[in-house]
Amino acid sequence: QMVEALLAVLVLICSSVSCGSTGGYTGLPSLGGIYYYQYGGAYSGFSGADGEKAQQLDQHFYLLKLPIARAAMAVGGCLLVFSCLLILVGVLRLPWHFPAWLLLECILDVVIAIGIVPALYYFFHFLLRVYNSSVCKEREQLYESKGYQGFRCSLHGAEIAAGLSGCIAVVAYLLSAGLAVRGYRAVRKLKQKPMQL
Repeated sequence: QMVEALLAVLVLICSSVSCGSTGGYTGLPSLGGIYYYQYGGAYSGFSGADGEKAQQLDQHFYLLKLPIARAAMAVGGCLLVFSCLLILVGVLRLPWHFPAWLLLECILDVVIAIGIVPALYYFFHFLLRVYNSSVCKEREQLYESKGYQGFRCSLHGAEIAAGLSGCIAVVAYLLSAGLAVRGYRAVRKLKQKPMQL
């Protein structure tokens, strides 16, 4: 359950990184004064119409990615709350007093593991559709024309990490379901021993 909580935190963090900032190109010259020259603002490459175009493309690209990023953060948050709830239940020794809880936990773990699979498919399908959009392609060409790197229309590290964390979470929840069944059997045996004696 601690591993599940950690994976949920990773999904949450990576999804928020994927979402990024609110979008919009901000040239260093707009900061004024010494920043303009010290940080290369005088040679930023964007001015006038190019700067406005970059800002519009950034904002549009951000809005395209926003729905899936919010959905992924919501899923990560829900998984984190669920994992913390299971940890709290274990600390309170509820499975010992009510062994049927372990069967319910097993069912929930299996449902979550199965549910993550189509969620991962939708996550990557939506992102690839955004990266194949005309907005992303135009944005990539604009930044490359000015010599800027890192604006390619492809999945980046945080998105891949979120997907990998989701895949590992599927395995973790299935293992947790198996351990819940095993725990249920162990608790039943321990509770029957005093009656046999």
